[in-house]
Amino acid sequence: MSRWLGRAGSPFLRAVFLLSIPLLCFRQASAQLEELAEFEGVNVPFTLKHEDRVMEKGTFDFIVLRNLPNTFMLRIKKRGKSVALISGGEKIDYPMQGSAVALERDPDIPKFAKLSMKKVPGENVLYVVVETGKQARSCPYHKIRFKLEYLE
Repeated sequence: MSRWLGRAGSPFLRAVFLLSIPLLCFRQASAQLEELAEFEGVNVPFTLKHEDRVMEKGTFDFIVLRNLPNTFMLRIKKRGKSVALISGGEKIDYPMQGSAVALERDPDIPKFAKLSMKKVPGENVLYVVVETGKQARSCPYHKIRFKLEYLE
């Protein structure tokens, strides 16, 4: 007889143990993608291209996700449907990275999440830059840049 089956109260403990394992596995799996910021109704005045997918100009929702360990993704949605998932966001350090007091006092870091887009006309490249801000629940003081192509 094994140690798990040996005592009178063990069926209860065994049931608790067997029920807790799937719950722990589910919690681990659900925590894989963490939402850092969401921007709804972002107007994009040009056509975007990512891999083989072309997204006509219009209004999109941008959601920044973090996949453990620290890989960033950008989910683009249109009318509630996911249009693209872009992985490989590049983390850009602030000039005062490392000093928490200096980061808190830096006026260039926004208080709340901020999205900006910068075009590089000669290369047809669009950079989507997301700053999580000082008040972010998880991952404050992050600046993440995603690279997309745009079509003229």
